[in-house]
Parts: sequence; C-alpha cells; structure tokens
Amino acid sequence: MWAAVKADTFSIVSFQIGLFAGMWVYQEALFAPGLAKTTAAYWLLMQLAMIIGCFTAWPVNSRLVRAGRKERM
Repeated sequence: MWAAVKADTFSIVSFQIGLFAGMWVYQEALFAPGLAKTTAAYWLLMQLAMIIGCFTAWPVNSRLVRAGRKERM
C-alpha cells in the first residue's frame, strides 16, 4: 500500500506542477485579471494546461516504471 501511495503521489504532484504552472501563466501573465470560468477560452486553456501537466509527469512516470515502482499501462 505504501509503495502505491509513493508512486502515485510523485506522479500526481508532477502532473499538478505542470497543470498549475500552465494555468498560472494564462490566468496571471497573459490575461491579467484572469478569465471567467464560464468562458470557452478558460476551458480551452485548461485543456492546454493539462497537456503541459502530462509532459511534466512523463519523466517521473518513466523513472518510476524503470525503477519498478509502477507498472506499465
């Protein structure tokens, strides 16, 4: 159980770092007051931030698979 928690925690945290960094860029840097959550642009940029999160999680997941901490999917 502890091994699963460690593997998933590292994976999720690395994804969240990329996601929140991407969201910060467009909410604070590109659109200074921030986009309303009811706009299509907000949700499009949220999807792009999730893609960034996938790329930041990729190296962590690869390393966890190589170390035997996670299984391939």
